[in-house]
Amino acid sequence: MLESENVRFASERTVTASIAGNRRWIIVTSLFLFMLINFADKAVLGLVAVPLMHDMQLSHSQFGLVGSAFFLLFSLSGIGVGLVADRIDVKWLLAGLAFTWAVGQLPLAWPTSFAVLLGCRILLGAGEGPASPLALHVVYSWFDNRERNLPTTLVQQGGTAGVILASPLLTYITGRWQWHAAFLTLGIAGLLWTVLWLCVGKSGNAHGDASSVSVPQQHGVTGQQTSIGWLTLLTDRTVIGVLLQCFVGYVVISIGMTWVPAYYRLGLGFQANQTGWLFALQVTAQIPVGIALAVLSHRLLKRGTQSRIARGALISVTCVVSGIAYCMLYLSAPPLAKVGLMALASSLAIQVFTFGPLLVAEIAPTSRRGALLAITNSIVTTAGLIAPVSMGKLLGMVGEIRGYEIGFAVTGALLIATGAAGFVLLDPQRSRQRLRAAH
Repeated sequence: MLESENVRFASERTVTASIAGNRRWIIVTSLFLFMLINFADKAVLGLVAVPLMHDMQLSHSQFGLVGSAFFLLFSLSGIGVGLVADRIDVKWLLAGLAFTWAVGQLPLAWPTSFAVLLGCRILLGAGEGPASPLALHVVYSWFDNRERNLPTTLVQQGGTAGVILASPLLTYITGRWQWHAAFLTLGIAGLLWTVLWLCVGKSGNAHGDASSVSVPQQHGVTGQQTSIGWLTLLTDRTVIGVLLQCFVGYVVISIGMTWVPAYYRLGLGFQANQTGWLFALQVTAQIPVGIALAVLSHRLLKRGTQSRIARGALISVTCVVSGIAYCMLYLSAPPLAKVGLMALASSLAIQVFTFGPLLVAEIAPTSRRGALLAITNSIVTTAGLIAPVSMGKLLGMVGEIRGYEIGFAVTGALLIATGAAGFVLLDPQRSRQRLRAAH
């Protein structure tokens, strides 16, 4: 009798584990779509720029103001929402963010004023500021530390897929039904995702706390250690290393979205239709590169390699190689070779947004993980306010043809410097020891 009961209980546990395993990949898929819509929302303004400016009779300075308005509340909302992320069910926070995106897009589905356009972009930026860190916070609640590389990469690649998909799809919709239809499409997509998430969304209970990689759980920074101050966390060596690398990574993103297509056309001499395809291929290259690095890191961790090497040193090497590729753009080379260098450089640099959150999550107490991810993300995204404007001023001083490549070389030098710093700073095990001592 006792034996049959044990068999029954074992069978029930197996079924429960199987259901949980399926559920967490449904969550990952949903968050992939979440990030896809997020980046499509970011890209739409540039894709409809010409007809929008024509119809609304906007000057270039007014359109530039609209573009910058997106970042007005981006970082502030990221910090604000992050601070309450560990007190409110993240299911409702993510649903609220997606609904905010829809509210920010739908008014533009009809003829509107410049003030409404400006307000909608500010609202959209406020809704998108906390998106990435909160999505990763949910992922980390479903996967232990050793298992996080692949799901993190898949969710982050949703942003890449959003850019790749948005370019041809929204361009076609704009040409077929005017630019208002592009905003209507994204507004509906935001509403549909909100409904989907309310049906399937849920946080998990896999803590994978700070010590889960290389030291026993009872000696780590546990989820109960809420007394560790924010200053202690933000001045930790690993967090500082992540901030440096991700700040330069966001320089790459913001310059890429603003200036790289123009560089292909004006600097390298490609035609407009060729530029669109080349940029799409460049972004596509990020997917296999990201998956390959995630798999390599995962295998190193499974073999018992410390995270300092499997994550910290790996992403630091990646930054250095990316920086060298950017610097090589300054040298004389055929246009297609420079496109290849650009694809390699940007694909490697963008991986800081996979490894950076993983490293932060390793050392953060579970009770403060969501907030710390949001705060660090908000700090690094301030690069979006600085980099495009700086590149524009450089082009004004030097000229378009050579100015682009000087700007890319400066970006490369920053990547090399932050990559070198990462070898010294990114050490989660030492960080955990410091945080235990501080506690």
